[in-house]
Amino acid sequence: MTGIETAALKLGSSIATHAAKSWLGPRPSPLPDLVDAELASPMHRRKATRAIEAIGDQVADQLAPTLTRRFGHLPAEAVEAAVLAVVAAVDDVDLTDKTFVVTDADPEKLARTIRDQFPNRPPDQVYDFAADQASRYLIHILRHLPPFQPGALSAALGQLTSLPDALEPLLSRIPATSLHASADTEAAFEAQYLSTLVRNLDRLELMGLPGEEVPVLGLSMAYLSLTVSQSGRYRVPVETAIGKRTKILLRGDAGSGKTTLVHWLAVRAAQHELGGDLEDWNGLVPFLIRLRAHATGTLPGPEGFAHDAAGQVAGLMPVGWAHRQLAQGRAMLLIDGVDEVPQDRRRAVKTWLFNVLLSYPGTRVVVTARTAAADQHWLADFTTVTLEPMDRDSVHEFVRRWHKAAGGRHDKAELRLRDQLERDDLRELAGTPLLCAMLCALNLTRKSELPRNRMDLYRTALAMLLHLRDAERGIASKLSDAESRVLLRDLAWRLTLANRVEIPRDHAIEHVARKLASMPNTSGVPVDLLTYLAERSGVLRLPAPDRVNFIHRTFQEYLAADEAIQQHHGDTLVGHAHLDIWWETITMACGHATAKQADQLINGILDRAEADHSLARHLRSLAVACLMTVEEINPGTQERMDAVIAQHLIPPRNIFESRSLARIGSRLLSILPGELAGLTDEEAHAVVHLAANVRSADSIPLLARYARDPRRVIQAELIMSWSSFDLARYASGVLADANLPRGQVVLHVEEHLDHLGALKHLHDVVFAGWRSGKTDRDRRTTVEAVRSLTLLVGEDFHFGAIPEIFPAVSKLCLHAAAGVDLEGARRLPLAVVEILGGTSVDLSPLAELPDLARVEVLRVGEVLGLEALGPLVEVVRV
Repeated sequence: MTGIETAALKLGSSIATHAAKSWLGPRPSPLPDLVDAELASPMHRRKATRAIEAIGDQVADQLAPTLTRRFGHLPAEAVEAAVLAVVAAVDDVDLTDKTFVVTDADPEKLARTIRDQFPNRPPDQVYDFAADQASRYLIHILRHLPPFQPGALSAALGQLTSLPDALEPLLSRIPATSLHASADTEAAFEAQYLSTLVRNLDRLELMGLPGEEVPVLGLSMAYLSLTVSQSGRYRVPVETAIGKRTKILLRGDAGSGKTTLVHWLAVRAAQHELGGDLEDWNGLVPFLIRLRAHATGTLPGPEGFAHDAAGQVAGLMPVGWAHRQLAQGRAMLLIDGVDEVPQDRRRAVKTWLFNVLLSYPGTRVVVTARTAAADQHWLADFTTVTLEPMDRDSVHEFVRRWHKAAGGRHDKAELRLRDQLERDDLRELAGTPLLCAMLCALNLTRKSELPRNRMDLYRTALAMLLHLRDAERGIASKLSDAESRVLLRDLAWRLTLANRVEIPRDHAIEHVARKLASMPNTSGVPVDLLTYLAERSGVLRLPAPDRVNFIHRTFQEYLAADEAIQQHHGDTLVGHAHLDIWWETITMACGHATAKQADQLINGILDRAEADHSLARHLRSLAVACLMTVEEINPGTQERMDAVIAQHLIPPRNIFESRSLARIGSRLLSILPGELAGLTDEEAHAVVHLAANVRSADSIPLLARYARDPRRVIQAELIMSWSSFDLARYASGVLADANLPRGQVVLHVEEHLDHLGALKHLHDVVFAGWRSGKTDRDRRTTVEAVRSLTLLVGEDFHFGAIPEIFPAVSKLCLHAAAGVDLEGARRLPLAVVEILGGTSVDLSPLAELPDLARVEVLRVGEVLGLEALGPLVEVVRV
């Protein structure tokens, strides 16, 4: 029996005893004496005593699991002590007939009256909750005891002994909320909670600058919308993907912006500033749960949901407040970092989440994970989307904002970086916010050419972050660059071995002290050196006074990989190769390794793959990823890898595998299948993605053959890959004979419109990128074959060059976000017009269209000009 259960039993016994004494009469005698006075028969006395004990047991049966569920995240000793304090207080409660009269015998009013008699104590959520429940239990037990007159206990004994069974359903319905949680109190706490959450989360450090130079921006200013794909098929703004669903699994690679996104969602919802597809999320109460903080121990219950974002303020929460937000459908649950808990714990995380949603089905949920840690089916009933690399426009916008935040005096540096980003290798390297920020910082501090691969980028970024800036400004260092690296490598390796991304500060101090013993030329107090690394390295930090982690997990993985190679831990790396949490560490270890070490590591992984069929594909894919970082490898190992790829990894099963394979380069094209027949949709999609992402001129004829496949997922991938090639050559060489489903293409890039004339089977265009300011430029392209045009338009929409580009369109569909001006429609031979959404529209310009037969207006705020259309036009308005 746990301490909480023991304390609950004592409180139940105290409540039952006090209720019995109050029932038997206001006499100071102990309960056994009162029972003896009323009952002469020893058997009757024993039955009465057992009945009272059973009532106490019923209270404990209800109270113990509730206490465990609500306060299981707190030390058990603290919970037990608070409940025992309530036991002592119950004995002093004064319950008289006058109390019943004053409160009209209302159970809740009576319970408050009793609760007010409890001694004043410092704020303690366990004590307050237990005291409130004790008051309720006491009143409800008294109200259901059989009628009693002094000297008539024998007559009531039969009813008394049957009371415990009758109490069970009654006690289970007693509300588990605070008696003092008035509307004003709850509103005040909610305001304080949201304010604290915004203060803690509305900040974005521009990664890449050392120490105190790191600019901190509000997320509202710095947030850059990213694009996601669903099953790799459709790419839409992440806000659109989230806004249309209630349960989202958001996957992304290291540094892709997952955590930034959930912080932005929490902050904007708390400030009621979400718009567009996310407008319905305004007013929800965000609960951010960082899974790295729960890598061990009990996962939080609702009363613990507020802690990660609001810290100590959560201790002021009215009892039951979080439950009420969840029960009322007002909660937004943001669960960050599935990949930051060990693999053997993720099943528990999944079970915990499903139990929460079973109890509170109206809750909106966003869960984040690295791509390798969760496939698209990891969470049943969730919509899975994957963050895509930033496109060219997003990279340039990120660069602009970064330099503006860094001081706004770096125009030359910004222009120099923009020029270098025209290199294919550098543009690909800048595809995630983390790496793009590092490129910005490096470009600002050096005039030479930027690194061409990830390993070089991390190496030079660490050199800058550790000491370059301090050395240039003459700031004295307690540790040399080499000494700092030794200590940081060791800490990173310790964290990685424990499958953790965060450790207690005292553990980190112990690690530093242990490592110092093996550094004969380095001296210092361990606690001082840890503080120095946290303050000056730009890599290590103290997110809370008692916690230590790296500023980004990627730096931990890079340094841990270096330590593994330095200390010859190759066998340990191979032994952990099946764990996705080790994926990045192992691939970067190959980048640190000598040719001999890399050879041993890759062959060790392949040997494990041959020995264990259940892990073979994961291990072989990891070996492929290792090839992307090695500088030199034995020719025999390279031949073995080529054979493994051809025999076991082609065709790739999913987009994740194809991305890894694509980095091998154009030699892969010769072993790709010439046709897609016989492949599943996911496999066929992955093959097309792989061929396109090789980005070689030799990809064009292969993609042209794939373009004959009519599956929508194939055609969508071919269109999305268009921008990776010369636009004109791709249109004529790949898309000209593409087997377009229903003759339709879905476009997001305006420049593609200039080349649509090459597509022989095109009849229907859906374009999601049409915005004001881009539509008036001179165009010479005319696409006569298009008959149906769908436009997703933003604010201040106007037709611009549309009638010149698509002069034969007879059906026009506008998905609008604001007002729609149809003046430009006069220049099109329209027969059908559909308008979906928007604040207002004037239909009168359509009256001049001689062939107009049907107009549909759906969910538009204000519709004008209906009378101008005349009787020959069918109008449908919903």
